Formats: sequence, C-alpha cells, structure tokens
Amino acid sequence: LMNHPVIRQIIKMKWHKFGQTRCLVNLLIYGVYLISWTCVVFIYQPWKLEQSSSGSTTDGANIASVCVAVVLFLYLLVEEFRDLYQSVMTHSRYKEWRSKQIERDLQYVPDKLNEEKEYLVNQAELVRNSHSQYRQDPWNTFDWIGYVSMFVTSICVLTCLYGGEDFGKNHTEAYERFALWTSRLMCITIIIVWFKLFKYVRVYSFLGPFVVILVNTIHDIMKICFVFVVFFVPTVAVFYHFYNKPDGQYFVGVRETVFTVFRMLLVDDYGYDDEMRGMTADTQIGTQVTPEVSWTDFLVSYWLLVGAIIILNLFIALMSDTFQRVFDNAMEVALLERATIICSIENNLPGNKKRAFLRHLKEKCAPLEAYYDDDEDEDEEGGDVKKFTEQT
Repeated sequence: LMNHPVIRQIIKMKWHKFGQTRCLVNLLIYGVYLISWTCVVFIYQPWKLEQSSSGSTTDGANIASVCVAVVLFLYLLVEEFRDLYQSVMTHSRYKEWRSKQIERDLQYVPDKLNEEKEYLVNQAELVRNSHSQYRQDPWNTFDWIGYVSMFVTSICVLTCLYGGEDFGKNHTEAYERFALWTSRLMCITIIIVWFKLFKYVRVYSFLGPFVVILVNTIHDIMKICFVFVVFFVPTVAVFYHFYNKPDGQYFVGVRETVFTVFRMLLVDDYGYDDEMRGMTADTQIGTQVTPEVSWTDFLVSYWLLVGAIIILNLFIALMSDTFQRVFDNAMEVALLERATIICSIENNLPGNKKRAFLRHLKEKCAPLEAYYDDDEDEDEEGGDVKKFTEQT
C-alpha cells in the first residue's frame, strides 16, 4: 500500500503542509530537554556530599538547568496525556460508527446467508475488542517508562538540592544512601531519555529506515542473550567452584566471578597468570588440592571458543540476516511510521487549519495537477534533446 503513488502523494502533501513543521518543533523542544538534563548530570553529582556543604548545588547554572529540565518534562507529560486522550476519543468515535454500520448491515442479511451473518458478528466482536492506535505503538509504552523514571528522578534531585542540607544533618547515613541512589537513577534515566530521541527522528527519510532496522534487531538481541545465559551461568559456576579464594582478586565472590568471566570475552585481565595458571597441583593429604594447569587451560579455551567465537559469530549472522530481511521493506515501514505520526498530528489540528487543508484538497487536488519534464537521449541523427512539458 505504501508503494502506491496516490498514497505516497497524499503523505507527501500532508507532510509539507503541517507534518514537517510540527515534527521539527517537537524535535527542537526535545533537543532542549535533552541538553538541559545532560547538563544536570554533568554539573550536579548528588553522591559528592561536599557539593551540599560548599553550596555549589545552588549556583546559577545548576538551578537554571534543573528548572528548564523540569518545566520541559511537565510540558512533554501534558502533551503525552493530550495525545492519549485524543487517541482514545478518536478510537471511541470510530468504534461507535463502525458498530452502527455493522448493525445496519445485519438487518439486511437474509437468514439463509449464515456465513455472511457470522462474518459480520465476528467483525463486531473485533471492533468491540479493538484498542486505540496509541496503545498499539510500542514507542508510547517506552515513553511512559521514561516519564515514570524522569518523574522519580526529578523528585529525588529537587529533594537533594533544596531539602538535602537539613535532612543530611539529622540523618547522615540515610542521606548518603539516598544521594547515591539518586545519582544512579539519574544515570539510568539519561540513557533512557537519549534513547527516546529515535522516536522523534524516525519520521525523517534519512534516519527512518535505520530506526526501523535498529528496533527489529531487538528480537535478535533477546535470542542471543538467552543463548549466552545458557552458556554463561554454568561457566561462572565452574570458575567459582575451582578458583574462588578469599584472599584473591578476581574470584573472591560470585559478583567478582561473574564480571571476571565476562571480561574473558574481551581478552581483558582476568588473573590467568596470577590466580589460575599460577596455582600448582598439590595432592598431599591434609592440604588443599588445586586445579592442574591443563584443566585451567581447558576451561579458559572452552569459554573463549564458545563465548568469543561461536556466540559472537552467531550473533553477527543473526544481525546480518535481520538487516537484509528488514532492509527490503525498511523504506515502506519508515513511510508507514511517518503516516501514523501525520495522522496523529492531523487529529490534533485546530478546526480552522483542518478545514483549510480539506478546502485545499478540494480546490487544488481534485484532480491534482502534476508537471514533469521528460528529457530523452539524443537520437541516432544527433539531433537536439527533446524537451517537453505536459500537464496531466
């Protein structure tokens, strides 16, 4: 459907009339929102308690960044509620109209046509169970995850900025934990907020196909993560079983062992010479028996072969297959994403602008006049290039 010239033309016309401007404004607003929260992360570190005592948390740059970030967050939250309400109301009107249409058709179906009646009954059931376009878009679910995270982060940051001094004097240990978790939450939230930028650039033709391909690779990442966990967990258990030492560095506990085994895949330092190969076999009675060097070499070689070679190449093969499969329809899917956003913008247009656009369609586009130049190659006699303009 997206390849049909009429569909492409109407999408292009709506994009130039009102979609492009609105999307650009949304992108600029969200860009300022990103910059303000990024400045907050750079300027203010709640886990550095000396900032509160020195008064650096209330300087002009920090207060300005937090105020701009919170104001824009509230604006985006209001816009999200408005989109949700508009989508629900539009879908409710559609369900009411479609249900009446089906009921009307059922009145004119003869009793002998049981299949036709069953079809209409099923259609009515589908209409009753249908959901709005807002709920069907996974980006909106991700939006609400970001809004909830940002709301909690805003409350924590404002608490540290303006209530941390009095709270810290009376509850020093509790405030230290609260400030540390505020910093961690800020870091997680800023990653989510930056990832949401893909939602605002997916409407543009030069980035839309890339976003489509990136989103479709999430399924491959989940598959390869499952395969990785199946091999990773028993490998961690084996390394912890043989090389755990209370006085060691790399395999002291389960957390250290998990991180060390993961570092092996990156050919990082994981204590091969110090804590693994340096352990010599001692089989005397009454002493601890340590793994042999050959067993250590086998375990390390097995994990590097499985993790760094087999699983990594399997992941690359899955990504390549998905890229090739999605790339064939990436342009059409990106155009569909643009059409969906244009429909959402059109539903939120004021009444006068919507009527003006419909008037433009009636007066200028029914039928649409399109001009084109057709340049032909030189003929065999070496004549001039034929140029002509036709009105269709």
